[in-house]
Amino acid sequence: MKHVRWIGVPTVGLLAAAGVLSVAAAPFASAAPVLTSGGVAQLHGVTGTSSTNWSGYADTQSGAYTYVAANWTEPSYKCDGHSPESSAIWVGLDGYSSQTVEQGGTIAICRGTKQGTHMAWWEMYPTNAVQKIFPVKVGDKMFASVTFGSGSTPYDIVVRDLTSGASLNMPEACLSGPCVRSSAEWIVETPDFSPGGIAYLPKFIKSIKFTAGLASQAPKGASPVSIASFTHVSITLTNSTGTTNRAVPSALTSNGQGFSVKWLSSAP
Repeated sequence: MKHVRWIGVPTVGLLAAAGVLSVAAAPFASAAPVLTSGGVAQLHGVTGTSSTNWSGYADTQSGAYTYVAANWTEPSYKCDGHSPESSAIWVGLDGYSSQTVEQGGTIAICRGTKQGTHMAWWEMYPTNAVQKIFPVKVGDKMFASVTFGSGSTPYDIVVRDLTSGASLNMPEACLSGPCVRSSAEWIVETPDFSPGGIAYLPKFIKSIKFTAGLASQAPKGASPVSIASFTHVSITLTNSTGTTNRAVPSALTSNGQGFSVKWLSSAP
């Protein structure tokens, strides 16, 4: 049974939805809800500092981004049995104020009170369904990047498990454009399912820490600099009414390249 989910963009009231995850290669039980939407950032307020599906940071300085990257350690989640319940960690271009997302990262989808298999995935939203490519273990050191270069497939999406050595490298084209590359992001996301809507957020035992967060607007991603080097915004994940914080990012580290996302609440 093929399951699909959208991952990617936040929502401003409803900016959009980005990212589909197809799990045809590793089907869930037939009773599992189907991932349908999430994608672009769903943001609240004029400053765009809270979202119903994203938590983390976005660089939003005028210009076209050509590179985004970060490292993290794959976290352990405590699932409380709600359905759907899921968490995705990723880096990407676009989606904060645009209608596409070019991204790669890891995802865990709870099965009852078990956190299920963690998987590496990639996506060019809304062109194609994102494929879960290889399994990832809790505690593995991860790296992900998206680079915009040249040629017929100018996007290069990379996810590497630095612990196991497994990796994916996807050269891709923007076929559902325009992919304006107006932002770069470092995000923890709760995707959308059908039935069920936006997922419950499983508790991460420790805060999810992004390190070596870099971005570039130079040709082919040259000379990347810290998150803090560009105009940036922190994004707090809230419930659907914006009244309860579900996950909050810390201030940036002193080198401007890192931050942590802390779990506060599960319910969407």
